[in-house]
Amino acid sequence: MTNFALSIWIWDKTGRASDLALMTFCAFLATAVFSPIAGSLIDRWDRRLTIIISDVGSLVSTLGMIALFWAGSAAVWQLYLINIVTGACLAFQVPVYNATISQMMSKEKFPRANAMMSLSKSVPGVFAPGLAAVLLTFADIKLILAVDALSYVVAIGTIFLVTMPEVVKKTAANGGGRLSDSLFGFRYMIQRPGLLGLSLMTFTLTVLAAMGWIVLTPMIMARTGGDQSQVGVVQAVGAIGGVIGGVVVGALRPTERKMVRILPGIVVFSVLGRVLLGLGQSVVFWSVGWFFAWSCLPFILSYEQAIWQQKVAPEVQGRVFAARNLVDNLAPPIAFGTAGPISDFVLEPAMRHGGALARVLRPLVGNGAGSGMALIFVFTGLLGVLLALGAFLFRPLREVESRIPDHDDEYAKENAPETV
Repeated sequence: MTNFALSIWIWDKTGRASDLALMTFCAFLATAVFSPIAGSLIDRWDRRLTIIISDVGSLVSTLGMIALFWAGSAAVWQLYLINIVTGACLAFQVPVYNATISQMMSKEKFPRANAMMSLSKSVPGVFAPGLAAVLLTFADIKLILAVDALSYVVAIGTIFLVTMPEVVKKTAANGGGRLSDSLFGFRYMIQRPGLLGLSLMTFTLTVLAAMGWIVLTPMIMARTGGDQSQVGVVQAVGAIGGVIGGVVVGALRPTERKMVRILPGIVVFSVLGRVLLGLGQSVVFWSVGWFFAWSCLPFILSYEQAIWQQKVAPEVQGRVFAARNLVDNLAPPIAFGTAGPISDFVLEPAMRHGGALARVLRPLVGNGAGSGMALIFVFTGLLGVLLALGAFLFRPLREVESRIPDHDDEYAKENAPETV
């Protein structure tokens, strides 16, 4: 609800996709910057305490936004600063959640657990855009932010109800200094080309996905004359797709060939969730495209995360997952830093009547407001298909599950690197 409301608020205030992109850029960049030190602390601190501290930080950020809007002094640049604080908290939240899940169940259940985590994000997305649109009609953004703040209070209370197993901290795994700890995750991946390839594949896919995600709201607003209800419909349908995708992953039998499910998921995501969405010029096409984009993500991310949880030893997961988090969170700033300006200053002008690209590409995406942003969906979708093909041709990545032993195997306990 907060993301939806802030997107509408910034678009109404500035009318530029680049401003929305820059706000989100700040959050992801902060997550990337703080990830190395977060990984070191996660493996040293109690994980329950780490989750609580990060949630409290996010709560304080939300209260700061409420104060600004209540005083009537909220400005776009202030939201950039608040998003930096929120991004720093996420540097702790994401790795510690992923590391904790792997300690709470057997490895055969990792994909199902990750799918349940995906559902926890998708289910609210079904109702959040529509509810936020209604609240913005009868109230204002302060009410949405107040609900957001209350949600953190509930989340913090929930943490005390969960039993979290102790992680055995081995001396060899924790004997380095802070700098050595911060670099440990990167060394771990470099020694294992399959995991490094998996990380780079996810990074590239995230860049392509984020370039479309950041221009979705501006594109629909531009093509519908500012109809925020259609934005809400598209986002809600997409969230329904995420729910269905998560349920399907949870229902499928476990597999030892997770890459066989990941790579087709990338292809469907790219073709139907990106190219189709860019070519469509009505809420029906946008909704169908967003539905497929969201429904494919549980297949890609749940199985990808399960590979990491299965291969990386628990006592070093904080540092390795934080290194992954850094790489993953460098992708959105790159995407947002390029998609917004390219849309506002290159593609949108080029697709207007008489523009450099309008005559050639008009049959594909139409012209006028929003057509340049539609091209971003088409181009990133085609690049996503090439990404899946490249991942399949890179043998260490295609065979990552057989080349790298599980962390509970005797060979893996010696912390040996992958044999290439």
